[in-house]
Amino acid sequence: MPNPENLTSEKSSKMSPKQAGGAFADGLTFIRLLITPVIMAIIIATWPDIKMAVFASILFLIAALTDVLDDYFGGASRAGYRKYGWIDDIADTVLTLGVLLALSIVIVREGIMTWTFAVPVLILFLRELTVALLKGRELRQFGWPDNKLSNAKVGLSILAVCTLVAFPWLSQLTDVFRAEDDPARLLNLGSPWVWFFGELFLWLAAALSVASAMRIFRTKFTANDA
Repeated sequence: MPNPENLTSEKSSKMSPKQAGGAFADGLTFIRLLITPVIMAIIIATWPDIKMAVFASILFLIAALTDVLDDYFGGASRAGYRKYGWIDDIADTVLTLGVLLALSIVIVREGIMTWTFAVPVLILFLRELTVALLKGRELRQFGWPDNKLSNAKVGLSILAVCTLVAFPWLSQLTDVFRAEDDPARLLNLGSPWVWFFGELFLWLAAALSVASAMRIFRTKFTANDA
């Protein structure tokens, strides 16, 4: 005859759909964190090799997809069941800034750094550093509350980085560079449209990052004054 205590224990150990969704969302967040250094290493070691750029683009798209899915499976109704939900925003920042750092290293190494790339990247880095310093302990525990500006900034940052990472193979695919086979060196010829749009998205993300930071600071200081 089954022991009632065992049955109760087994029933309580089963996860509810919301608990399972929260745990799955946490797993996706950690996958994003693990993929990021792999993408960075590929870019630093091989960019602008066409085949490896395709591989890096695929990995980046997978990482970006985990961001969409962990928001879906760990949404508002399941947020309370996420043990590591506060890492979600940090993982987004690590992904975008980490890959931008890897691209910056390569661009400097190739001697093709331009202010149109450097300025928005610097703005994004300084914004996240300033927010982290202001937030301090709260950032580690809860992360910043979502708002439309921050979400738009993350989306544009991901779109910008995806376009820039894909530049070597996407520019070849569109047959923009017919006479040359070195995409990185051809950046010196002006503004190839693939790279141009990547930088455009980057500037838009930088502008939104400043706007969202100002909104966060205003909210925090207003709350402290209250």
